[in-house]
Amino acid sequence: MKDVIVIGGGVAGLQAGSFTAKAGEETLVLDSGQSLVLNTSNIQNLIGHDSISGSEILKKGKEKLGEFEGEFRDEEVEKVERTDEGLKVMTSKEEYEAEYIIVASAGMHDYLEELDLDFVEGRDDPYLMDEHIDTDKDNKAAEKVYATGLARYWVHQTSFAIGDGTKAAANLLSEKYGEPYQDHDT
Repeated sequence: MKDVIVIGGGVAGLQAGSFTAKAGEETLVLDSGQSLVLNTSNIQNLIGHDSISGSEILKKGKEKLGEFEGEFRDEEVEKVERTDEGLKVMTSKEEYEAEYIIVASAGMHDYLEELDLDFVEGRDDPYLMDEHIDTDKDNKAAEKVYATGLARYWVHQTSFAIGDGTKAAANLLSEKYGEPYQDHDT
């Protein structure tokens, strides 16, 4: 039984997994290998980097997760259900149990159907999702289930690693320009 399973190994998932692993929680990050940040080759707005690609961010995120003794596996999640002990996560290769899960995967969330989560409609935009998981202000979607990244957010994002500076700036620019703002070259 893991303390935390993070579903999605993109920027948000690796950040969440590193954070829980650093706190001493036995953490497993499961990823399908389809993170949207892999489509970016020249991110220039991440503090500490003149320019960095999405694949390099993910590589560094996996290294950081490992430094805190978190585990990363390339496995696509097919189903999540509640058990008497917690949550069971079934992948294409294995079954895992956890006390908590954090959903950080973009796209459709059919695999969460048995958790009876609430969803909100996404925006009509090629880079956003058709649906997002509805959460409270603390990212909680249901008992022992949290959501982050594009699983939850309405706006484009590259990294919200420390603080909400990027989030505030992206939302301000989106409002000012009347459309979701993104600041990286693809």
